[in-house]
Amino acid sequence: MDVRSKTCTYQKSYPTSFDSVAYPVGFRLPEFVKFSGEDTRSTFEHISQYLAQLEAGSINELRVRLFSLSLTGTAFSWFSSLAPNSIGSWEQLEQKFHEHFFCGHDELKLSHLTSVRQSRDESVNDYIRRFRDTKNRCFSVNIAEKDLADLAFNGLRSHIKERLEGYDFFTVTQVHQRALAVENRSKESQESHRHHRSSVHTLECNLDCSDDESKDVYAAEFV
Repeated sequence: MDVRSKTCTYQKSYPTSFDSVAYPVGFRLPEFVKFSGEDTRSTFEHISQYLAQLEAGSINELRVRLFSLSLTGTAFSWFSSLAPNSIGSWEQLEQKFHEHFFCGHDELKLSHLTSVRQSRDESVNDYIRRFRDTKNRCFSVNIAEKDLADLAFNGLRSHIKERLEGYDFFTVTQVHQRALAVENRSKESQESHRHHRSSVHTLECNLDCSDDESKDVYAAEFV
């Protein structure tokens, strides 16, 4: 009787198409800070640090594909044991990671996310960063990307929202880009206004006439 040995081959937890996604031009693979599964750091801290180190962080497939490089020990073993094709997006992988290693003391709720508002002196970049950080701590909240975009839009300052009325946003990145453009145009307008104000000079002219007819002549010079 022939005895045939069965061979087991490792199958990745994400689609093979993810491996064909090219790196952005000039991308360099960073030395990721490792998470072992027994860290004193929270899962939130690790995810935040991982995305900060990953320059191509906006590309869904690369986030998933490179995440194992930030793991070691039992955390890497957990990733390797994920069922084949069980991960279809970064959001799904992040959710599973939090569910497996999360300790519970840093979790936020949907109410925390909906209450995020851009403050008076806060830039669009800082506001969107704070919004994303809050979302990353809502481990148990499942929300569609378009709904997230709506929340990010609603949190913008009123004068920016007024300029963006009528646009359809499907991602937070789209909200970020449009709001940043409005902010930059507003800054340019303010700079131009200050420049014209600074071009107003007070010139003292001593006229060749009697003292009582002498006067200060104010001239506005526009460049």
